[in-house]
Amino acid sequence: MAARVFLLFTLGYFLSYFYRSANAVLAKDLSQDLGLGPAELGFMTSLFYLSFAAVQLPLGSLLDRYGSRIITPALLLVASLGSVVFGLAQGFPTLALGRALIGMGMAAALMGSLKAFSLWFPRTYATVSTLLVGLGATGGLLAATPLALLKEAMGWRGVLCG
Repeated sequence: MAARVFLLFTLGYFLSYFYRSANAVLAKDLSQDLGLGPAELGFMTSLFYLSFAAVQLPLGSLLDRYGSRIITPALLLVASLGSVVFGLAQGFPTLALGRALIGMGMAAALMGSLKAFSLWFPRTYATVSTLLVGLGATGGLLAATPLALLKEAMGWRGVLCG
């Protein structure tokens, strides 16, 4: 069971890194399809971090009160909804809303994982946190060439909605 806990929470953290880096790969398509300029692309990218940061304020209390098994999946559902909103967007406002929802949804990826690990693993297994960060960071790698290839095959909307 501990291995399953580790795998699921690491997957969430992996997705957080993936979404942080995805806009760099999607920027050209977003500019062409939706007519976004550099300022709009930059603002949209910053919305991930702004909404992510805003959720950090109540997150600790929520994790302590309800636990990571409830809060983290609930927020990942928010991120999933954000991805669909982003992928279906026909203009900047909806795209920005989707990006903000993704940021909110990814807010518990690290802290929720660390909270879960503190409950599921003995203190002598502190390296699971290091593994989480190391393996999760590979999400940024997959948001580069593999995402670009997937985008070419499915289109940017298909990647985010499919």
